Amino acid sequence: MSFFSAKKYNGQKLGNYTIMELVGEGRYGMCFLARTNTGQKVIIKKFRQGIFKKNSEKNMHEAVILSKLKDIRIPELLGVINQKSFYGYVLELKPGNTVKDLLFKHKHRFSDEEFYNIGLRLIHIIEHLHENGIVHRDIRIPNVLVDNENVYLIDFGLARFVDSNEYKYDLDYSYLGDFFLYLLYSSFSNKNKYKKLPWHKELSLTDKQKTFLKKLMGLETVYESIKDVEVDFVDAFECY
Repeated sequence: MSFFSAKKYNGQKLGNYTIMELVGEGRYGMCFLARTNTGQKVIIKKFRQGIFKKNSEKNMHEAVILSKLKDIRIPELLGVINQKSFYGYVLELKPGNTVKDLLFKHKHRFSDEEFYNIGLRLIHIIEHLHENGIVHRDIRIPNVLVDNENVYLIDFGLARFVDSNEYKYDLDYSYLGDFFLYLLYSSFSNKNKYKKLPWHKELSLTDKQKTFLKKLMGLETVYESIKDVEVDFVDAFECY
């Protein structure tokens, strides 16, 4: 759906909520900023009708998982809207900017200290998920919010309860490794624009840091637990 088509929802009332504007769009639907009758701002995640009917059982995972996870670093599921052709979730609005916006809209260059603090906080969130038997499967720069010292993880549309076959914990590790590379490259200056090198040769990293990232991304023996990830992350980057 185009931006102009989405504008038809602006001002639409859905029970106690009034849609204000479109704030995001993906294959499965759209996210709107909305407000309650008392003025509280929330996010309404509307599913595309055809996709929701086709994947209704999968879509329910998000609601069940968010209901299980009660944590200030994760948006709370506030309700469900089911009116005619509009089906969606009402989610708590978390403050801050996505890492994607910080990188590409604000051209922010993450310092060594910011990299370490954001990375450690994100690892702690993943620890909380894994302790509850949940794998996120979508830890990307649009889904991580940073607000001063606080870090939030959003969009649990692909999250699943872990199993021994399809949904394993190490799915989150490769996403985490890719996320870290985005932060590291934000302060990278390519002096030889005509020669493209792999990240482990291009970035200025210690052997310990390279090994850590390679293990996350499956280029070396993969980590067995997020606790091991935390230990090696601190060891590799605390004095970085």
